[in-house]
Amino acid sequence: MKYKIGIFLIIGSLSAMLISCAIPANKEQYLKGFERFVNDVEKNSPDFKISDWRWANKKFRKYTDEWYHKFRDELSLTERMQVAGLKIRYNLIKEGNSSARIIDQRLEEELNRIGKDLDKYLDENLDRDIERISKGAREIGDSALKVMEDVLNEIRKEKE
Repeated sequence: MKYKIGIFLIIGSLSAMLISCAIPANKEQYLKGFERFVNDVEKNSPDFKISDWRWANKKFRKYTDEWYHKFRDELSLTERMQVAGLKIRYNLIKEGNSSARIIDQRLEEELNRIGKDLDKYLDENLDRDIERISKGAREIGDSALKVMEDVLNEIRKEKE
């Protein structure tokens, strides 16, 4: 009986490891996987050896570089803030300092940076984008007007 339980635990552990190492296929899997990874590191970090931290750091780089860039354009501002918070949590765990004051300070700095980036984008691009949309609408309107004039001219010619 103990033998069967041991095999079940080994198979379960291997399955969990394989699932946790899987490459995320979409942003939802990316976000859930990153959060689960940070939670696991937070839970198990007191027992980490150097090799565990090497593995965790490699996995962290996958989430913050390779996989983040894969899904970055799909992430909403809220989801980007969630990723920023996970980065901060991981680094605080790694540093061994989980003070709420430092978390709040770093999260606030990251949120301020994201807010400034968003304001900058809106300030620099909103007018240009509105002008492009307006120009496109004018062009469509001018084209429609031209088509209508041509149709009316054709009708007039047919009546004559």
